[in-house]
Amino acid sequence: MAGLSHIKRRNLILMGILAFIALITSGCSSKSGDDEGFSLRRSYTLRSGTQLQGDQVVLAADIELESESQIAGDVTLTSNDITLNGTITGDVVAVSDKMIVGADAHITGDLVVCAKDFQLSDQAQIDGKVKEECTDSGTVSAANVIESVWKSWRDSSLFRISSVFVGSLLFGALAALSALAFPVPLVRMSESVQRSPVRAGGIGFLTILVAVGLTVVYVISLLLVLPIVLLPFVMVGWFVVILFSLLGWVALAVPLGIYLMRMVGMDRQPRMVAAAVGGIVLGLLLRLWSIFWFTAWIGVLATIILGSIGLGAVILTHVGTKPYPRARHNLTTAP
Repeated sequence: MAGLSHIKRRNLILMGILAFIALITSGCSSKSGDDEGFSLRRSYTLRSGTQLQGDQVVLAADIELESESQIAGDVTLTSNDITLNGTITGDVVAVSDKMIVGADAHITGDLVVCAKDFQLSDQAQIDGKVKEECTDSGTVSAANVIESVWKSWRDSSLFRISSVFVGSLLFGALAALSALAFPVPLVRMSESVQRSPVRAGGIGFLTILVAVGLTVVYVISLLLVLPIVLLPFVMVGWFVVILFSLLGWVALAVPLGIYLMRMVGMDRQPRMVAAAVGGIVLGLLLRLWSIFWFTAWIGVLATIILGSIGLGAVILTHVGTKPYPRARHNLTTAP
């Protein structure tokens, strides 16, 4: 009976994972179709009478929004030639060689354009501001355009979901490579996380506070005209903190991956596989909260707590060179 229940539990976990992936995939697919989301093609035409809901990101060689077409949301267009005659109830960001805003165009928000040849009809209705974010040579002003594109993308659910999955996959790959390159130090750090999470968390949090405090003091010291020669030391210090933090996250991913693999009856897999699984799941568990603004604080709080534990484990084990807690030696002597 115990074996049967274990099999049922394993099947339920696998079915749950597959259902979750299918749900997210279907959500992303619906966002990337013709009606909403992201479009990547050779030529894109929004026909007259067509109405789209939601923010749109279009990348194509030629883009045309015909008269009486409508998009309810912010629009980002990247193309060689853009012809805009439709109605857009939002902001428009366009990067192209040539852009024509026709007489039938109506944009309720701002129009941000970077184009070598920009033609704006006098009859076009632009309720917001028209901003040409290019230098005099006609090349893209990178900072301005990136800022505008980021503003239009950051509120897109497709962008947020994609960033969650891409970030989790990248962290899973990093965890797997770390488990392959540093197996013994990683085991010591992971054991420290499991045996002394409170102490590790306290040490890690204090380390972050000290690093932030010293950085603030250094910034203030620049206002007092103290030597800027300390800047390399500040940069090296933060590099070490970031590196140790990454190792700490990997140390957290390994035991989580081992636990999950054991739950589905695959506990005999290489540690690298467990690290990859743990890294992906840990990334998803932390980053999924950022999809919705009203739950973002949960992800931030969990990141601070878990990040402090991982960083503390790295410090307590001297970057995995010594186990922690260390074995106690018998100090009693014979009479």
